[in-house]
Amino acid sequence: MELSDQRPEVAGRLKSGPEEARKRWFLDHYESVPREIEQFLAGTGIDFRGKRVVDLGCGDGSIALGVMNKFKPADLLGLELEHVDVEYLAQRAKKFLGIELPGGLRFGTCEPESIPVANAMSDLVMSWSVFEHVANPVVVMQEIHRILRPGGLMFLQIWPLYHSQRGSHLWNWYPDGWEHLQKSSNELRTEFIEKFELDEALQKEMLVDYDSLNRITVDQLQKAILASGLIIRRVELQSDLIDVPESLNHLSLNDLTTSGIKILAQRK
Repeated sequence: MELSDQRPEVAGRLKSGPEEARKRWFLDHYESVPREIEQFLAGTGIDFRGKRVVDLGCGDGSIALGVMNKFKPADLLGLELEHVDVEYLAQRAKKFLGIELPGGLRFGTCEPESIPVANAMSDLVMSWSVFEHVANPVVVMQEIHRILRPGGLMFLQIWPLYHSQRGSHLWNWYPDGWEHLQKSSNELRTEFIEKFELDEALQKEMLVDYDSLNRITVDQLQKAILASGLIIRRVELQSDLIDVPESLNHLSLNDLTTSGIKILAQRK
């Protein structure tokens, strides 16, 4: 699979980005993510209808909108560290899909280690491409456990994991990969700034993505989930065929080859 087929142009995440890139970014998150969730949950009998869902780390809200329209939960709360621009989301929904934002979809802010939801008030907590940026995964998992009702579910996805070929999140500029494992953080940041002429806002966005990576491995993620009191029910790993650089032969092959993970866990 070509890199361009895996993720849309990152310039589309910016309001100032080219319209075609913004459309691709929006539609990828609105359509592709709910489809992947549906495929992952196939055969479980899990039904979102009438449920209370929290999208933790909802980004610009496009995934939450797609989940709301595809799975029809009664209430979906998207939470992000910064305020979601709901007006901009509504504009893109109208322009690219011809739809209005549905009732029951709402947004709010959260703290890095605190979720503003009452105890046992959520049926499902979902998180897409967020936990690789969480500074204290155990504490956040404990918060997820707290807000889930008994029997409630957590779904999370990470791609790419840090020790995989695209783990720097800078794959658009480093198509060969591994740069984050072969250079120090300072060397890579300096090279990225000096080598690539980027819009200032996009450069800032990408460096925030890179700087916030927590380098979590699959084993560490498992320990964080279990430490919170959740039990793991289903797992899907994305494992890649790679050419291993000689300089990385000392690293775990599990970490090098596992580029992504989806996990379904449950509160007892």
